[in-house]
Amino acid sequence: YYPDNLELLEAAGAELVKFSPLNDHGLPDVDMLYLGGGYPELHGRLLSGNVTMRRAIRQFAERGGTIYAECGGMMYLTQCIRDFDSTSHEMVGIFSAETVMQKSGLTLGYRMAELSQDCILGVTGTIARGHEFHYSTLVPKGRLDYACVLRDAQGEPKGGDGLATGNTLAFYTHLHFASQPKIAKSLVSSARGNSPRLPVSSGAVR
Repeated sequence: YYPDNLELLEAAGAELVKFSPLNDHGLPDVDMLYLGGGYPELHGRLLSGNVTMRRAIRQFAERGGTIYAECGGMMYLTQCIRDFDSTSHEMVGIFSAETVMQKSGLTLGYRMAELSQDCILGVTGTIARGHEFHYSTLVPKGRLDYACVLRDAQGEPKGGDGLATGNTLAFYTHLHFASQPKIAKSLVSSARGNSPRLPVSSGAVR
């Protein structure tokens, strides 16, 4: 996590509550999940084996709970992760895609993300900056909707990002909320819409 992201969420009124998709078997009583980056492919067996947590997160999304995920967190929300040994590990399954690790497939660079639709991060046209760093790729297994378009540091198009369904949004890009402080306020506003309480659950997938 970018420390600024957590600080801006707190400044917007959120209470941060930690949990572990590896070790816990249920979600705390929260209104939003923030699933940060990590290396879920290194913990595929344990993440897959925690069936109660995977089910709890899927049900949270189906109830309209707000979920924001980035990189490793996004991978966790796909149907499965295929690791470097080609072993497939079942994941949460919110998005109809498989995450496949690639030993020679590093994606790296600074990014500018512009929202192409209204979502939990804000309105169409909102711009934020961040970075990509991953050795995996998404293999669609059904329809995928993207909430933003990416450009690199030179302004060249880099395709879509921000898998979106309901109140769940998942990026490969690690967005730096300080580049667009409205993001944190919008996330907390989304959580407010689900419940009058404002705790935000922050749990990395490693």
